[in-house]
Amino acid sequence: MTENTGDKQAQASKIVRNHMLAAIASCVLPIPLLDVGLFTGIQLRMLSKLAELYEVAFSEQRANAIIGSLAGVSMTMVAASLLRAIPGVGRVLFAVGGLMLPPASTYALGQVFIKHFESGGTFLTFDEARAKEDYEEKVHEGKQVVEQSFVGVRP
Repeated sequence: MTENTGDKQAQASKIVRNHMLAAIASCVLPIPLLDVGLFTGIQLRMLSKLAELYEVAFSEQRANAIIGSLAGVSMTMVAASLLRAIPGVGRVLFAVGGLMLPPASTYALGQVFIKHFESGGTFLTFDEARAKEDYEEKVHEGKQVVEQSFVGVRP
């Protein structure tokens, strides 16, 4: 690995981390469904920044399709957003797991695209079906990263 490649990977990791923080912030909005749109925007911006770093042409339409296909988080986020609106129980249930999914999903999406861009891939050559398993694995890894980095819990 050259110094330039290591530097690029460090920059990519920083982009992902910053967008994970933004994803956490999007979860605390008290307005149902607004957080879902904000979360999608955060992930789109992250992919745009990664594409810029790796000098890959960004396609918002293609990125949206990939996010929807890979993450499948959209419906989960909508359900969680609506669940928060239920007084008492909804907020408690959301607090238990709802804050973990957006940053973990953002981490996973970022890691999958870093790997894809590192291998010379573009948005047009991205294969959602092939990346799905890697994405799901990275979501689990992302939950651990969130716990260790942002919550302070050490396993």
